[in-house]
Amino acid sequence: MKQMKAWLPLLLGSLVAPIAAHSFETGDWVVRGGVTTTDPRESSDNIVANGSPMAAKVGLDSDTQLGITAEYMLDANWGVELLAATPFEHTATGRGALAGVDIATFKHLPPTLSMVYHFASVNGFQPYAGVGLNYTVLFDEDLTSEFESAVDKGSIDLEDSFGIALQVGADYHVNERWLVNASARWLDLETEAEIRTDGGSKFTADIDVDPMVYTISVGYKF
Repeated sequence: MKQMKAWLPLLLGSLVAPIAAHSFETGDWVVRGGVTTTDPRESSDNIVANGSPMAAKVGLDSDTQLGITAEYMLDANWGVELLAATPFEHTATGRGALAGVDIATFKHLPPTLSMVYHFASVNGFQPYAGVGLNYTVLFDEDLTSEFESAVDKGSIDLEDSFGIALQVGADYHVNERWLVNASARWLDLETEAEIRTDGGSKFTADIDVDPMVYTISVGYKF
């Protein structure tokens, strides 16, 4: 019995040590990279044509690109994270009176800075939650040939967006350096679209894009 009591602390220490090692420490940098999908959960006001509302709205498709995050650990739990990605590209499609008509294409970049809280690691599995600020840059806006054939040639402009970001996720520590990650985040993204045709017509629409952003990635801690 005395021998068992003597060995028990060593046994417990050997079980706990790997778990403690596979978590974060103050000053750690964590870089994650993988597949990121932006899935707009848009709602829009009716499109306004030359001051008169139409029975038509705007819908957006999803897109998948490379997503990258870099996080600096302030202590064992709190980290500051920056989200970046290769440009996402979406097609705006009409609904209602313009159902099925591809109106425009555009690209965007969603850099997001967040404060992230990492919960305790259990057997290498470590969930987290975060809140931050997102600035979405919209660019390369073009009207489709389908819209220009149906209406008129012209140009489209989309306003950039600034809003909050919420996220949840989890890391699985494969070993002391490598980990795999899955996360989901919501972005408060709003924009105003304005189309001006060569014939002098003006179309506007306020769009709440509010996408869900899903990522599966591999990470490295150093």
